[in-house]
Amino acid sequence: MARKKSEHFHIITLSFEDNLKAYQLFSQLKQYHVEGQIELQQIVVIEREENGSFAFKDAADLSRSNTATKGALIGMAVGILGGPFGVLFGTLTGGMIGTSKELKRLKSTEELFKKTIGNIELGTTGIIAIGKEYEESVLDGLVDELGGKVTRTDEEL
Repeated sequence: MARKKSEHFHIITLSFEDNLKAYQLFSQLKQYHVEGQIELQQIVVIEREENGSFAFKDAADLSRSNTATKGALIGMAVGILGGPFGVLFGTLTGGMIGTSKELKRLKSTEELFKKTIGNIELGTTGIIAIGKEYEESVLDGLVDELGGKVTRTDEEL
């Protein structure tokens, strides 16, 4: 296994025109996590409709920390008030808060999520992953092979 590139978590957005390729990558990301090629906390599959609406399709919490799970569950409960997008937003934000244990970062996390969700274009299927990459080339190669696009945040979570 390669040395850790960063000690901080970032948001990685992956998007595909072919939703089957997105689900293939979703499965592969979980496998890469198990093999130690990438360290992921949470991954979510989202379909963005042509009208701009989002459909939450699948998710995996790969963190070993109970606080991230609790944070995600709390965030999801709060997000239910905002409808389907609120559930997605609440779950991701809650998981990030649970992972970072810093409530004061909520506002910047919300802004970051809004920016990140914009990377999923109309009519495509996207994956949002929270994690650390050891080597960007591992994920870049897989996404290129599947015909997708990768966007990474510079911000640390």
